[in-house]
Amino acid sequence: MRGVRHPTTWLIVGFLIAASRLEGQTPGAETEFLRGFIFADVLYKSAEEGMTEGFFIGQTVAHANATLSENLVFFGEVSVTARSSGFTLAVERLILRYEFNDPLKVSAGRYHTPISFWNTEFHHGLWLQGSVSRPEAVKFGGSYLPVHFVGAMLEGNLTDVPLHYSAGFGNGRTENLVGAGSAGDPLGSTAFVLAASLRPRGLFGFRVGGGAYFDRISEGGVEVADERILSGHLVWDRNNVEAIAEVFHVSHRELGLDEATGSPSWYVHVGYRLPTSVRLTPYARYEEISIDEQDVVFEDVLADYEAAIVGIRYDFESYAALKAEYRGEKVGDVGRTDSWFAQASFAIPVGGS
Repeated sequence: MRGVRHPTTWLIVGFLIAASRLEGQTPGAETEFLRGFIFADVLYKSAEEGMTEGFFIGQTVAHANATLSENLVFFGEVSVTARSSGFTLAVERLILRYEFNDPLKVSAGRYHTPISFWNTEFHHGLWLQGSVSRPEAVKFGGSYLPVHFVGAMLEGNLTDVPLHYSAGFGNGRTENLVGAGSAGDPLGSTAFVLAASLRPRGLFGFRVGGGAYFDRISEGGVEVADERILSGHLVWDRNNVEAIAEVFHVSHRELGLDEATGSPSWYVHVGYRLPTSVRLTPYARYEEISIDEQDVVFEDVLADYEAAIVGIRYDFESYAALKAEYRGEKVGDVGRTDSWFAQASFAIPVGGS
């Protein structure tokens, strides 16, 4: 949608109001609880000459979660994003899940692809995450990883191990690599995703896991390459420390050839929460993406990327935070650029039991 302005605000409010009335509009469905959140942020950027500066309106995001029956759950997420021509409204997630029990849940809809810890832990709404922005590899609107997935998913928690798993199939990436095939896959090819995360009981706050994603990429309506993505994560989030490390490897094998190209990426993010009375969290992150020059899919889309980030978060209210961040970035052969950010983000709880 182009040029949408004030109506988008009412669409978000209406989305949550409609969900709150779901019990009365759905015969036979007894809603045990209904809850939602609205997230928003405002960003100020100061950068070197030649880069866009000033104030930016971040995404305004609405979450709605409803239990329709003992086993049936609905979740929806919509966003409004500021553009130079106005605002864009988008459905980010839309999931209908049937929960047989904790180890077995079946769902269909639009998801955040479980190929990355950050992508499934920190959703739209920047108040949720410690830093101003997401790592480059999993940024919304990026081409390196498919951050959204449209299809069906089997997932659950195996409490005896204890292990969380996800397995799904659905539409592959669109030709511009950013989209998730929400209107179907024109080539009829199927993408598959598998992920698992182990959380040992003796190490509360520790997680280790990984995932795999398989797809076929097309250009101009013609299939050109098979895509395979492998990932791994290591997380420690306990007491005052938040440490996240992820590694990715995206490979493409051009159809008709035996050899595949490989484009690896990784990041390490560390934050330290100072005492509760202070409510400050200094953090730092380093990240790299290395694009294979022979990659038939990425060659005209992505370049090598490197960034060093330091910042601090101040939670001045329960649902409001201020962040200040420095970012030094290097893209391709261009020299390092420096930029500084200040962000105010907040969350508004809506509804309840």
